[in-house]
Amino acid sequence: MRFIIATHYFAGLGFAIRLRDEGHDVIVAYRGIDDRRATESYDLVGNGLVPKLTLREAIDDRERYRDAIWIWDENHSVVENEFLRKEGFRVFGGGAYADTMEHDREACLAFVSKYGVTPPPSFAFDHALGAVDFLEKHTGTAYVYKPDRGENYETWLPQSATAAEANLELRQHLRSLRSDSPFVLQELKEGIETNVEVWFVDGEPRFAFMSIESKKKLAGDLGDLIGCAFDFTFAIPVESRAVQESVGRLFPAYAEMRYTGFGDANFIAARDGIWFFEKCERFGYNAHPNLLWNLNRDSLGDTFASLVDGSFQPNFAPGFGASCTMYMDHRAPGKVIQFPEAIARDLYLYDVYKEGDLLLTAGYYDDVLVANAFGYTIPTAWEAVLAKAELVKFPGRSYRIDGGGTSYPSSPLRRYEALQAMGYL
Repeated sequence: MRFIIATHYFAGLGFAIRLRDEGHDVIVAYRGIDDRRATESYDLVGNGLVPKLTLREAIDDRERYRDAIWIWDENHSVVENEFLRKEGFRVFGGGAYADTMEHDREACLAFVSKYGVTPPPSFAFDHALGAVDFLEKHTGTAYVYKPDRGENYETWLPQSATAAEANLELRQHLRSLRSDSPFVLQELKEGIETNVEVWFVDGEPRFAFMSIESKKKLAGDLGDLIGCAFDFTFAIPVESRAVQESVGRLFPAYAEMRYTGFGDANFIAARDGIWFFEKCERFGYNAHPNLLWNLNRDSLGDTFASLVDGSFQPNFAPGFGASCTMYMDHRAPGKVIQFPEAIARDLYLYDVYKEGDLLLTAGYYDDVLVANAFGYTIPTAWEAVLAKAELVKFPGRSYRIDGGGTSYPSSPLRRYEALQAMGYL
């Protein structure tokens, strides 16, 4: 089969490499970036591993790729995505709806609210001074700061134990801000955070899984918020409470749209019900490499093709997939990455290119790759993924080593136990 991986930041490079290894004809079509300082490293990503061309070139020469399946690895290039769909090309992922759900928070909340999916109370501000005044009138409530624009680490969570102290902590943080981005203050809800995703074909729910991730960069939940430091994935019944009280409430909307793709919800399960955070209806961070590398019993090419042609039937193993993001504290190009060939298929590559027989870092991402492993329990899955991560060598390699632990707030093991005890699984 022929696949085109349409990408902006090369998040789908690992998929392209796996498809190539399965014997498919694969091209990575990249959108490009405007930051001239990063262009040299950006241009290196994927070189020597997969054929590359610009997305504009692929669109202009699209008839040559009429037989291809076009996979959007993230929500980007919406105009191009919708254009290909209109012309009858086979496209999976991306598009106007998914992009709106991820990037237009107001539209997303209006959409989910129609079906009884409720976010924590949130309040929008253009300037810090107005937010400080608001907080001074609500000193008994803790809030999270979420900018409309910026990096993951710019989302701010209080570290104080009590609501009053957390409120004061946020006021001081707001007074120090130099960002001009509008933002929201979202009421901090106590509970168990998780993500549920359902796969739809023509509006019919076919499969569901849960991803429990930790987003703090350093062991013990210290450091910056990043995309995903590590996670655990596992299949769950579409009939489960976790699905039915989150994405399940939106089933009528997906049926009406005759939607094919991923429908997800990030939420907190609390004593007073489910509180919705966000939807990112795309391939995301570690969750999909983890699921597709560790639990999927079909080939990647067959899975993608069946989603597009409507024949998809889930074929995932019981148990747990574990992932571990491996990164460099100080990204740099041209650093050698080494690992035994025996674990090559367990790695999802991000910031890499090949020169001769050397696999090298491109220096565009902090994240170099994701290690993956399977286990029948969360602890054994974590032990297996750590064993593989330890075999990967590159200068300045870093990764969390406490994924199977219980002594930090985001412990996936404790969250899984809580969700079981609460009857969500």
